[in-house]
Amino acid sequence: MKELSVCYCPVCGRYSYCQSREIHTAVCSNCDIPMAPLMPYAEFRNLDTQKRDLLLIQKIIAQEPSISSRILAYLRSCASGEAATLLDSRIHQLETENKKLNDTIAWMHQTIWDLLSKNKSLEHQLEDRL
Repeated sequence: MKELSVCYCPVCGRYSYCQSREIHTAVCSNCDIPMAPLMPYAEFRNLDTQKRDLLLIQKIIAQEPSISSRILAYLRSCASGEAATLLDSRIHQLETENKKLNDTIAWMHQTIWDLLSKNKSLEHQLEDRL
């Protein structure tokens, strides 16, 4: 059996196994660009998933330092989009509460004016009797 190696895509992080002599001809099926050698398969299989992911991320960032700023920008945009969604629902809730409170205030004002009007009417009736 021929010795296997692991190669990875420096753009998307996809990795694949190939024979050591073919590692320089490997092409990413996702990005259609040449893949870079990572390490021998025997070493790679001893790594757990987290260590593999960490290694790939370190390699990608080392090759393209601006990628970290692009990842951060993407995460921030997702976070702001999520925050906007949460704010939209909270704004709707506050507007509903505000409408109820305004309706209550309008009812209270109308009730007060009705009572004042009745009170004046009663005062006039009392004055007319006297």
